Amino acid sequence: ENTHLKIEPYFQYLYNVPVAKDSSFSIINHQDWYLNTALVNEGYGKNYGIDITLERYLANGYYYLFTASVFESKYKGGDGVWRDTRLNRNFLLNALGGKEWKLGKQRQNRLDANIRLSFQGGDRYSPIDEAASVLEQDAVYDTSKAYEKQLDPAFISNFTVSYKLNKTRLSHEFALKILNATGYKEFSGHFFNYKKQKVEPYRESVMMPGISYKIEF
Repeated sequence: ENTHLKIEPYFQYLYNVPVAKDSSFSIINHQDWYLNTALVNEGYGKNYGIDITLERYLANGYYYLFTASVFESKYKGGDGVWRDTRLNRNFLLNALGGKEWKLGKQRQNRLDANIRLSFQGGDRYSPIDEAASVLEQDAVYDTSKAYEKQLDPAFISNFTVSYKLNKTRLSHEFALKILNATGYKEFSGHFFNYKKQKVEPYRESVMMPGISYKIEF
């Protein structure tokens, strides 16, 4: 009675998408702060896949949630060629779970532990045009092969431990949270290394630990 399973296939078709004529550019993949290209509403896109969710609601002091998504995300730019979109990771797996313990003489206090694990397909990017990059002294992409490259899959984990003291008129909660505990280095594009005269990927690992205290009355 505490467990729920959902299986959801889907298909989405997009039309009149703004694209640049005779180019692989589509607004679907746009991520810059500005745009100086003339666009026409002649592009297409399609997304399809299946989502599976297995959830156990909190009961007897614990819960869990598993999700799996397998999908394809394609687009057709101004050159009429179907390609992978920038966000076509192909799969995404999540596992979330937690346990609580009641402590104290009257079992009025609570210790909680929660963890989330994610495993997903890597980011997509366009191949680098090495010769053009050296001439421009900047990262230049081969847009004729847009988003043909893909990074390795990413594994990310977050966890939280908290302790709540419940008094008669107020409660105190202490918590330790760590985001990206595995130290995954997120991909943020490419940059031109002037010293080496070559283009290199820019990746940064942001691990965020946090200690918090909350009082409720």
